[in-house]
Amino acid sequence: MVSTELLENGSRMSVNMWSNLTTCGVVAVNSTDYVRILLENLRDGRVSVPLRYKDDSERTDRTGTTQVTMPSNDTGWLQTPFKSEGGDTPALVSFTSGTEGQPKAVLLTRSNLHDAVTRLTEAMQITGDIREYVGVPVYHSFGYARCRVVLNAGGAVYIPPKGFDLFEIQRMLKAGEINALSAVPSLLRIFLKHRHIFGDELQAIKWVEIGSQYMTGSEKSELRKALPNAKIVQHYGLTEASRATLLPIHDTPESKLEAIGRIEGSIQIRLNEAGCVEIKGPNVAKAIDYSDRVLELGPEAWLTTSDMGRIEDGYLYFEGRADDMINCSGIKIMPDLIEDYLKKAVPNPGKFAVVKWPDPIRGDGIMLALGPDAAKAEQQLLDAIAGYGRQLGIEVHGAVSVRHVMEFPFTETGKLQRKELIATLKEDTSDTTAEIYDEGTGQNIHDYLVDLLGQGAMDDEKSFSDLGGDSLNHLQMTLLLQSSLGNAPENWESLPIRDLEKLLEDAGDIKLSDFGAPPLPDGRENMNPKDISFWSLVREDYRTNDASIFHQGFLMLLVHRFGNWRMGVKWRVFRAPLTIIYRFLNKLTQLFFGIKLDYTVKVGRRVKLEHFGGMILGAREIGNDVFIRQNTTFGIRSTRDIKAKPVIGNFVDIGAGAVIVGDIKIGDNSVIGANSVIYSNIPPNSIAIGVPAKIIGSNPRQNPSPLTTEGT
Repeated sequence: MVSTELLENGSRMSVNMWSNLTTCGVVAVNSTDYVRILLENLRDGRVSVPLRYKDDSERTDRTGTTQVTMPSNDTGWLQTPFKSEGGDTPALVSFTSGTEGQPKAVLLTRSNLHDAVTRLTEAMQITGDIREYVGVPVYHSFGYARCRVVLNAGGAVYIPPKGFDLFEIQRMLKAGEINALSAVPSLLRIFLKHRHIFGDELQAIKWVEIGSQYMTGSEKSELRKALPNAKIVQHYGLTEASRATLLPIHDTPESKLEAIGRIEGSIQIRLNEAGCVEIKGPNVAKAIDYSDRVLELGPEAWLTTSDMGRIEDGYLYFEGRADDMINCSGIKIMPDLIEDYLKKAVPNPGKFAVVKWPDPIRGDGIMLALGPDAAKAEQQLLDAIAGYGRQLGIEVHGAVSVRHVMEFPFTETGKLQRKELIATLKEDTSDTTAEIYDEGTGQNIHDYLVDLLGQGAMDDEKSFSDLGGDSLNHLQMTLLLQSSLGNAPENWESLPIRDLEKLLEDAGDIKLSDFGAPPLPDGRENMNPKDISFWSLVREDYRTNDASIFHQGFLMLLVHRFGNWRMGVKWRVFRAPLTIIYRFLNKLTQLFFGIKLDYTVKVGRRVKLEHFGGMILGAREIGNDVFIRQNTTFGIRSTRDIKAKPVIGNFVDIGAGAVIVGDIKIGDNSVIGANSVIYSNIPPNSIAIGVPAKIIGSNPRQNPSPLTTEGT
């Protein structure tokens, strides 16, 4: 929704825009130290360049950066003296989120940063007692701006160690520790669906800023009812023009809540002949580097976006993106508006997306992409699309295609990458549909737990603890009980299932939780360790696996490293033959070595695959210095959540025949006994044995060194 494509009234710079700048690379970490370093650079006149990792040569070479700083991972509270000041000198290189592919490097001045601080402070009437829970990463422009706004007012910001956490927010509100919140709409939707877990503590929230993803008027109305004392502001903006409009949701008339902001103050907004939004003012960036060209802008240049809009009574409304528009038989349809209509027409449809699709007769057709959890609502969604078309006076049934996908491509800030989705759909020429993973009807607690835990017949005399639920199951069950009963009974985990059924007897149908495992890596980037070159990594794997070129573990890792390395080849025409080679070698190693390790599993350094055979290593991530023996299985626990795969920490020693499944974490320096079955989190330095595994002690080998892992 908020990225640019066309630029007008911007002149091509005659010299390299980076040549006269003192830049400092800062590795992007969601931490207090990251914010502190950026503020120090701002104070001392250095231009900060956020990096994805320490050896991010793409960004350092592009910006002429030679100095790189690695912040610590410290989270929690930050309260440090800071006063925002203007000026035309460069201050920050911010990279766009990449909704259109290659991110652009945007050069922002002190005035650009200061403008956001002053306008937000005024619009939200922020005072020095603000204590904000920053629910978005501070290495994105939204999160960093919130830190500047709060610190400039004399307040304090809290950076959560595990990201946006409803239960942490509830606890901190009850303790009087926070009174402000910043989040994107997708996170606030989770809050709205589970706001019943909160009580009067929500009265304490005084300030909320919402990011620039699209949010319906009804959602905004619901949010201000949930937070009656809060000054709630949503911004529409771009990396190139932050906070172009602000919408004070707390005092906007109900009829105007569909708008994305009011046009006022020093920021000018207009629409060009094509209906695209144009922006002019002190928030417009100094320059933009497109890799192949550099364009200079500034406060007097009009920035033309790819966002379609309309202006009514001084309010700006979002009408979709120009490059996403579907021109079906001469009728122009915006996919964003179709999606909004479908979400209102079909209750709980699951994840889906609408994109334009080639149609030889109509010009553009409509492609409905369905995730696994939306497959069951396919017919309802198709009927709703037909109803939407009839409202426009067209019959769209023959123009609609359906494709089932496992994952949707999103930017780090949660924006759907429609171009990437279309490219993926075009690559997949298969006519087969994905499996439908039924979440169950959820009519009673017994059926719900059978589905949740992936078990068959279940003894109602047993408790949740007896049945071996993990931490994610625990969260889902807690939300279920709170949703149905108002509050989860104390020590409900120890109550027999039949007692829980009795408590829920008059509570109506069970409401399934919307929580699940985070998305898996989509395999579109090189996930080899960043702190070592490819050939050095191969040599290290060789030494780790008995320094034998014929060692099956080494050869499997070599294929895995090659599979990831090829994803760093930018041009598809060169990557395609490498992909064919990788797929052949990967299948060959599976057949001959009995090891399945796909390149989409993130594998750390000095991993040893000992005694090959029977290894199904479908983890989300395997850490450094991990020892894995034969007949080991990592993967999902049930088809209910195909993203729920385990994370294996550093220095973990895994015995033969172990089974580790589900959205869990095996803590660093832990030992998993032979033939053990693990489906709950294992703390660091633990020894776990059994079916299901129990922790029987602590690992005496503390603070191990690389390459010294011994068998147990």
